[in-house]
Amino acid sequence: ARNSKEVDSDTTTAVPTIRLFTKEGCTLCDRVKEVLESLKDELPHNLVAVDITDNDNNNQWYEKYKWDIPVLHVKDHYWTKHRITEEEARAGLIEALQGSFQPRTGEPDAALMERKQAERKQEKNE
Repeated sequence: ARNSKEVDSDTTTAVPTIRLFTKEGCTLCDRVKEVLESLKDELPHNLVAVDITDNDNNNQWYEKYKWDIPVLHVKDHYWTKHRITEEEARAGLIEALQGSFQPRTGEPDAALMERKQAERKQEKNE
């Protein structure tokens, strides 16, 4: 469930929401979660886990991220995939808290990649 507390009660600074795209049994996801949780007191943020296998998402996230979890978003923008160090997490969270976070390049899209592969295969067969 989404945490509705989006603003730190002590200030007017918005607390960023970090979305962790995950699924059951993902040990890399567990490690990313541990890194982010370890920084929560220093750099406040809401961490929301999104299960890519949950049918409530209409398979949107599964089709996009099935080969690349964990994937992280900051305020609905792509941040990173697979692993994150404490230093990388700290830098991204500081940007998010300051309102200067910019989406990163390299966002995975398994469905797009599969379509391109199918098109190339069809072209070879023609």
